[in-house]
Amino acid sequence: MKQSGIPSGCVIRTQCLHIRPGSSSQEHVVLVHETGIELHLNSQRIMKTQCMAHDLEHMALGFLVCEGILQHRSELQEVAVDTHAGVVKISAQIPEHRLQAASAVLRLASGGSKTGVIDCMQQKVAEGFKIISDATLSAEAVIRLGNEFNHYQGLYRDTKFVHSAALSDGSRILYHAEDVGRHNAVDKVVGFGFLNEIDFAKSVLLCSGRFSLEMVSKAARVGIPLYVSPAAPSVEAVALAQRVGMCLIGRARDDNAIVYASPYRIQNLHYDHPGS
Repeated sequence: MKQSGIPSGCVIRTQCLHIRPGSSSQEHVVLVHETGIELHLNSQRIMKTQCMAHDLEHMALGFLVCEGILQHRSELQEVAVDTHAGVVKISAQIPEHRLQAASAVLRLASGGSKTGVIDCMQQKVAEGFKIISDATLSAEAVIRLGNEFNHYQGLYRDTKFVHSAALSDGSRILYHAEDVGRHNAVDKVVGFGFLNEIDFAKSVLLCSGRFSLEMVSKAARVGIPLYVSPAAPSVEAVALAQRVGMCLIGRARDDNAIVYASPYRIQNLHYDHPGS
């Protein structure tokens, strides 16, 4: 399993006052740096986000893939990361209609998306979109991957601040990344998968954050059929996952999990496929 290493410059140790009923003490804590990063595509700025300044190539590529702007590995020409300037520059041969869509994309704040981007994502997913995949997973594999994923969230345990994401082939975790925003963390593992030509239709996405509608939309646009989290979903996220054929597995921790949508992707549970 490859893990996105956290450079020492992304975190600091400092002293803070720890208070308890009737007592207090000075204790060391770990804090995470946030850095403003811009993404330029073919010399045009299309996104700005606050993130951890590492694994920026994967994050930028994953963002473009999740937005449907970059779709094929052969389209990518060059990626240049300038951490000091806070810029990732990508050159790619992309059809004009996708470049025009990119000009409307601007993301601000900690991994959040502007309303226009979210609306675009929801609309595209809603237009009869279905995930084309026959991928399934056993209940035992779900529990094992959930436990393994939780094991890798060391920076969260140290800081209580970051989100984690991972990409799996169903048997093992292939790549793990952390960031201040769950969008950014997912972008990083998607970017890794894109760069290494991993088949998303046979992949499992794991993420520490809740299943919001926009997060399920992001995974659906990439074509990921199984999405696992220790958190829970919204009503709208469940409805979208069910509609596109994504198995949504939440509360995956402590040897338990709940399947919220598309349970036919869990092996040996005798669920009929929708429409059968």
